[in-house]
Amino acid sequence: MRWYDQSGRHLPWRNLRNPYAIWLSEVILQQTRVDQGLKYWERFLRELPTVQHLASAPESHIKGLWSGLGYYRRADLLHRGAKQIVTDGWPKGYKAWLGVPGIGPYTAAALASIVDGEVVPALDGNAYRVYSRVADWSEPIESSQSKAFIYSFALGHLHPKRPGDFNQAVMDLAQAICTPKKPKCSECPLHDSCAARRAGTAELLPVKSRKLKVVNQDMHFAVPRRGHLFGLIQRPLGGIWSGLYTLPELATVPPEFTPQILEHRLSHRRLKLHFYSEFAGSSEPEIWLTYEEWSARGMPQAFVHWLTNFPYI
Repeated sequence: MRWYDQSGRHLPWRNLRNPYAIWLSEVILQQTRVDQGLKYWERFLRELPTVQHLASAPESHIKGLWSGLGYYRRADLLHRGAKQIVTDGWPKGYKAWLGVPGIGPYTAAALASIVDGEVVPALDGNAYRVYSRVADWSEPIESSQSKAFIYSFALGHLHPKRPGDFNQAVMDLAQAICTPKKPKCSECPLHDSCAARRAGTAELLPVKSRKLKVVNQDMHFAVPRRGHLFGLIQRPLGGIWSGLYTLPELATVPPEFTPQILEHRLSHRRLKLHFYSEFAGSSEPEIWLTYEEWSARGMPQAFVHWLTNFPYI
């Protein structure tokens, strides 16, 4: 904790006791780097300063504020969570936080420890890396045995009076020192107590037995145009680009047209996007928007790349 007090990251939500600001930061930072998520957190607080404002905001406004963060289902769940909190009040403790839409075990533990002071370890990939190295735990980290051991080990080390700060200290340690490759063991405040450092195995841990399977996917889009207006459809909720407006996706490829091709990588998908700039499709789009209007409603990053790679804006 001394290291955290002196060297921890200075993040604005850490100076607040506002549960809305803290909850918002945790949701935004799911699968998002801190330097990227910070500006979105500031934007949400500026535009929607309370959970009541968020709950009552139009879906299009929330998607516009979220635009560019990716994983758009998180925006849907954030909205649902705000509505639930306004109705039921702020959760108290780990089990209650788990009942909020969009909150999984790690985020529930982080919020329970930070907001409610509950002594519960927040375990994500970063925390598993730190704890597996301190304990020199060499079993596959995905196994139920490993998860049970790490949970027990972490619980035994949590600061009883500052569990939230301790969980955040572990995150900062993982980010600054206990990195996946070339950990800076000589600079680590746990240098003397880290079993993997003594054994020389730190860079080998945690042991992972499964690799993320990346799926290759081709997608084809018509490009309806009326001057500066694009003809768009709204994506179904829950799928890729949930609830956002995109160009109409084509079930069959128009053989007489040559597409513009863009490759776009998501965490578990490698997309090859085909845009038929001279083909308007066979059905009327749901809505016609300018680039600026489309962007304000929440434009998927793949379409931002397409619009800037080809001469549309």
